[in-house]
Formats: sequence, structure tokens, C-alpha cells
Amino acid sequence: MQKTRFFLKGSAAETQWLNQQAQHGQQLTQIVGCRYQFEAVDKPGQVLAEYLPAATLTAMAETFKPLASYRFKHNKMAVAYSCVTGDERVVKADDNYRLTVTRQARDYALNCVNGAIVGFWLLMCAAILLANQTRVMIPTKVFLGGLGLGTVLVALLVTASLIAAIRLHRQVHALVQLTGNDKNTWKPTFHVMFRHQKDVPDTDQFGELGKWLLSVHNNKGDYYFDLRSSLSEYDIRSTIQKVVNKEDFTVMSCFGLYPL
Repeated sequence: MQKTRFFLKGSAAETQWLNQQAQHGQQLTQIVGCRYQFEAVDKPGQVLAEYLPAATLTAMAETFKPLASYRFKHNKMAVAYSCVTGDERVVKADDNYRLTVTRQARDYALNCVNGAIVGFWLLMCAAILLANQTRVMIPTKVFLGGLGLGTVLVALLVTASLIAAIRLHRQVHALVQLTGNDKNTWKPTFHVMFRHQKDVPDTDQFGELGKWLLSVHNNKGDYYFDLRSSLSEYDIRSTIQKVVNKEDFTVMSCFGLYPL
């Protein structure tokens, strides 16, 4: 039996649906795109989806034979779907791989929003330009009807993409907190000014605060840094104050301005 569903491969929603099929006696056997192939069995096991590098899945092909597998086209990741019986305890640590795939899915959803808006605008421009060049009079009802239909379709696509992007962003946020892997994650930029310094301040000792970038300095011993950090302004100030006198530095939020 074959069923077509649109899921992010390896997601919790997909795994839940696959296990619902297993409860009805349908065991997963193959996945091709959005098509899921099932086989009727007497005692199907629960399905466990695990992310892993595609190279690892290839290397383990002879010994590790999952029910089905799926390889992502735009990265080197894959999902293996294994059968788990009730008395087995499977420990897996694929959160970093899951974070990579979820981030890409979120970016794809946001690109769909941008593409829908830009595509609709280009389509309208093309229709107006074609009408002017060919001197073809488009009836008002036809034009308004087409405009309304296009607006509804774009609104539906944008809404669905935004909902998906928000849900995926929440998953990304949870996985970042779980793994501590905040690479490529947007962070606010703080401005830190050190005064009365003989040399360039050693920001390596404050490396746990975030990424430091020297912006401006003068011959009076004033050094201005941009600090990308997910911490609060209070936490940053408290950490620096353990080493530098509070009179010799200033921390400003991303909305602050350098002192004039």
C-alpha cells in the first residue's frame, strides 16, 4: 500500500504518523519523495527515525539494514527508519544532525514566503507590460478576478510557509539550547567601549561572552568593540567588571550609540 504525505523527514510529526500506521498493521518499507510504501504484517514494530551522515549510512549498509532510509539532496544528511520492539531501549544522539536539517527546512520555508511575494509582483508587472505592448484590453471583471485569485493563493502560501517557519524556528531554538551549538545563529550586537587603556584590551579572556570585533580606536586609549552575544547587557557588564574597573568601560545594547 502506498500513501502520499508531506512531512519533514525524520520529524516528530512524521514518526508519530508512521507509528499510527504500524498500529493498524502497516509496516513502513520504503520512502520515495513524499510517497510512503507500507506492507501489511501481523506484528509491526514501532518506527524510530534517526538522523546520521549519508556517508555513515552507506558505510553501514551491509550490517545496518533499516526499514527505509531517505537522503537529503541539499546536504550530506540522511534519515534511517528502524524497527523497535517494545522491550528494546534505543539510545541515540542525533540532535546536532537534527538541528542541521531543521535549520535548512526553516530557511526553505522563509524562502517560500519571499518567493511567493516576489513571484506575484513579477507576474503582475508582466501582465501589465504585456497588456500595454499588445494593446489588448483586459475586461475589468477578468482583471479583478485574476488579481483576487492570485492574492488569495499568495496569501495562503505565505500563511502556510510562515506557520511552518515559526514551528521549525521553535524546534531550532530548542535544539540550540539542548546541544549548545549556536553556530550560524543570529545574535544581538552590543557595543563595548574601553577607556584609559595602554594597549589593546585582551578580549580573549572574555571569549565566553561571544564574538569580539574591534571597530574603532584612538590615540587616547579608547577602544570600541562590537560584541555578538546572546547574553544580556547585565551579564556582559558583570563579567567584564570582574577584570576591568567599571569606570573604564561602557556596555551599550544593540540600540545604543557611541558616546560623542
